[in-house]
Amino acid sequence: MGIYQIIAIHSRPWSQREIAFFGSVIMAVALLLLAAAGMRRIKKSQAVSVLAALVYIVLVFGSTVFTRGVTDRQCELTLFWSWREMLAYHDREMLQQILLNCVMLAPVGMLLPAAAARRVRPAAALAVGVLLSGMIEVSQFVFRRGLFELDDIIHNSLGCMIGCMAANAALHFFLQRKSQRAGAVKAAAA
Repeated sequence: MGIYQIIAIHSRPWSQREIAFFGSVIMAVALLLLAAAGMRRIKKSQAVSVLAALVYIVLVFGSTVFTRGVTDRQCELTLFWSWREMLAYHDREMLQQILLNCVMLAPVGMLLPAAAARRVRPAAALAVGVLLSGMIEVSQFVFRRGLFELDDIIHNSLGCMIGCMAANAALHFFLQRKSQRAGAVKAAAA
């Protein structure tokens, strides 16, 4: 089953109210970011990164909480139950769920260094992942929109941290190349 099919199965279309609410939130934040960039309090690249992260987070909340049907409140507090299930029964669908949960917040982690305009410590990215994933899981439990799982918090948070580490490595690589080019230009000019 592809990612599109998984999203289609778990998501219903957004209601007019949801579109209006989340659209208003995104527009308000976009205006605040535009003002902050205009006053030179943040760089334009930071504003774009924060806005991209917000849009992505809204889409994630939409697909994991707000567009799901109402179910009974369910909770799975056993750590790594999904791994035991996957290993014991060679369950490929469970492995797919684990990997998709790891990937889910990786884009947020990738945007953290750009939003901060500097390297972000992996522990900070892990904390952001725990916070966001915890909010998703608690929302699913409170609104009865899915299963509250500690494993999901772990997998989502690891994905956020790994995404941040990849972005930090890319940032380091590009800054190093930029520095080398600047050195080569100075040497050629001399």
